Amino acid sequence: YLFRILDVRHEGFLSVFSLNFFFRGIQEQMREHNQDPVEFQDVKDEIFDMVKPQDPLRITLSDLVRSGHGDTVISILTDLNGFWSYENREVLVVDPGEAEES
Repeated sequence: YLFRILDVRHEGFLSVFSLNFFFRGIQEQMREHNQDPVEFQDVKDEIFDMVKPQDPLRITLSDLVRSGHGDTVISILTDLNGFWSYENREVLVVDPGEAEES
């Protein structure tokens, strides 16, 4: 269902255009919160590395499902909190040894 919304050109895949179309909204929200927007190129590369699509220029629904990261990709593109959760994932994971030392 959400894939069809993200596929703004109705091509059956997500292109760099589609990813940028949605991520611009996230960048705008960052500016509204006085945060420096993250560069789209960096996010695009991370998404393609995460999904590992069969075609290096487009992501199909099958690619998203196969990768197991479809929910993460959708969150990155549509929700500022989802993006920040992904972006700060290493910080959010607490090392059990560190928790005991505190």
